Amino acid sequence: MKKNNILKSAITSALLIGSTTAMSTGFVTLSPTGYAVPGGTSAYTLCNTTGNFGSGVSVPPTAAANNTCAIFQNNPPLAGYAQVANTNRTVTHNGVNIATVNDRVWRSGTSCIYGTRVNLRAVEYSPGQTFEVNDVMRAGFRNRGPVSIAYFYNAAADEVLFRAGLTFTSKVTPPNPARPLTTSAPISTNWVDFTTDLNSEDDDGSTKPNSPWMYVRSTCTTAAPITLNGAIQIRQMGQEGQPVIFKTIPGFAPTGATITP
Repeated sequence: MKKNNILKSAITSALLIGSTTAMSTGFVTLSPTGYAVPGGTSAYTLCNTTGNFGSGVSVPPTAAANNTCAIFQNNPPLAGYAQVANTNRTVTHNGVNIATVNDRVWRSGTSCIYGTRVNLRAVEYSPGQTFEVNDVMRAGFRNRGPVSIAYFYNAAADEVLFRAGLTFTSKVTPPNPARPLTTSAPISTNWVDFTTDLNSEDDDGSTKPNSPWMYVRSTCTTAAPITLNGAIQIRQMGQEGQPVIFKTIPGFAPTGATITP
């Protein structure tokens, strides 16, 4: 669904504020107890703060700016890791193929990196409705700590990663705070929530049908990763008034993992 043009006038100032220099590239460890924020604690750490969570046009990470959580290599995301699993998964809604999810795993000893990339198709799942992805979820990380995250921005059709956290509860920003409190988005050490904004028909200039590569690094065993039903979710959260829709698909996960929040 196209975004409302009334948002445009509010975007410019947010872009100017959000387009700040950062020098913290690389994997960021997620806190299992959350982060102190005004008013309490949040499960989320911020990554690329440009683009107002998809209401405006984000600025890609570079070696010099807007690069918190960003890495600049892929396959493998880190030196010394070897790919051990790779598949493409189809997402359908109302019988329509709306997206492809590339699911990969790299391993180095007993450390694994789980990679996710979403590619939305420019199709309507019902008249006038194209799917939007606000959050991408991965399960299987309880007792696998430390859990860290990163993203790889590949091309102009990619959106950036705005934030990530150990939670099963997604919140739209705006109107929610950039780092929602745990009273509304409780911590779940089994799930990682990546917040982005993907759509093939945004009329505010922020049309980005593809996600970046989003990575979760955790401990694992030398056993092959399992395919766990429900381990990946993509979520349309209704940022522009669309219906809230969760689409659940299988995903690679550590041996013995579950999807329980």
